[in-house]
Amino acid sequence: MAGDTAVTVPWGALRDRQIARLFYAALISQVGTQIDRVALLVMVYSLTHDPFQLSLILVTQLAATLCLGPLLSAWADGQDYRRLLVISDFLRAPLVLLIPLLGARAFWALLVIIALCEGLRALHDPVTYAIIPSLVPADSYDSANSLMLFTQRFAEVAVVGAAGALVAAVGPAPAFWVDGASFVLSGLILLGLPALKPASARRDDYWQRVRAGLAHLWKQPVIRRTIGTLFAAALFGSVEAVLGVVLAVSVLKVGAAGFGVLEGVLALGAVLGTFLAPMLAARMPRERLFLASLLIFGLVEASLGLIPVFGWAVGAYLVSGVLNMLFLIPARTLLQVHTPANMRARVFAAFGAVMQCAVAFGAVLGGALATPLGAPAVFISAGAAVAGICLAVALRTRGLAVAPAAPDEIVAA
Repeated sequence: MAGDTAVTVPWGALRDRQIARLFYAALISQVGTQIDRVALLVMVYSLTHDPFQLSLILVTQLAATLCLGPLLSAWADGQDYRRLLVISDFLRAPLVLLIPLLGARAFWALLVIIALCEGLRALHDPVTYAIIPSLVPADSYDSANSLMLFTQRFAEVAVVGAAGALVAAVGPAPAFWVDGASFVLSGLILLGLPALKPASARRDDYWQRVRAGLAHLWKQPVIRRTIGTLFAAALFGSVEAVLGVVLAVSVLKVGAAGFGVLEGVLALGAVLGTFLAPMLAARMPRERLFLASLLIFGLVEASLGLIPVFGWAVGAYLVSGVLNMLFLIPARTLLQVHTPANMRARVFAAFGAVMQCAVAFGAVLGGALATPLGAPAVFISAGAAVAGICLAVALRTRGLAVAPAAPDEIVAA
């Protein structure tokens, strides 16, 4: 485990060799995943010219996350986490290679492959966050979580455009080869982690573990507030995923190029937020940072409808990207601090499933309300709802002090 010195910038956490392994493995696999994502959509649309089949892919990914993630994580708790990380990477490598070989010929086979890949991802990602408290001291959790989120945001900013150029130049198949190679390399890097096992054997059967995980989500006050608040906020805050292009094209009149600028500054803000979050978390209570950032996020979202000016929208998107990290990073740390080690994979899988579900429903809600209300009114209403929810939670919990859960020890061998 790393030393006792607080780490308030993400890169400082890389001094710990085990966190460095997690970071580089995640960065490499995220690069491959972004290339794969572009290639998959291009391949399916070029073969079918059917937008409905593209939507089936997205539905399959969401269903696998919601169903397989929580089911697999209940089994994963109590296993050797390092082994699970390595195996999930090594299994995804041949699966993505099957996409152009088999999935391109039979759409049903493609959906099966995608579901299996997404199920393995829904196992891998919660385990990654579950083991961070076993590798670094508590004052470095935020920095380590920032590094993990940085890999995703950086890949989105730096790789997607290059992935499009690669697919256009050589076709989709080589993109899947790159993704398969990225999973192999990630797994090899993760082999260097110590074995991470619970200190004591658990005799609970599978369904007892499922029930225990659900009970912890509901009974632990900080966990309940964090996940509940994020669900409600994501339900309203995710309207941007659908209405961002409507705002750019129909309201701001800046077209596709302007929409690209807005998405770019949003991603840039998220990258900047990964640097800022650990510094703020070291100076104020994490739950206060979480709620304050989410409340301001709601106000900024509402301002997009109140001030439909492109220059304002650019600044608002940049600030929104920063704020996104300022509440997502402390949220992950709160889950780690207030969850026993033998339940963390379950809690993070449930967290991922809840967020995916909220974002999906929020996107549908935004699209449904855009026509009768207009995009500006939807942004105003959704932003006000997010801010109101956060304010209500903050007022209700003012003065409350909740001790962290005493985590079960994980042995690193």
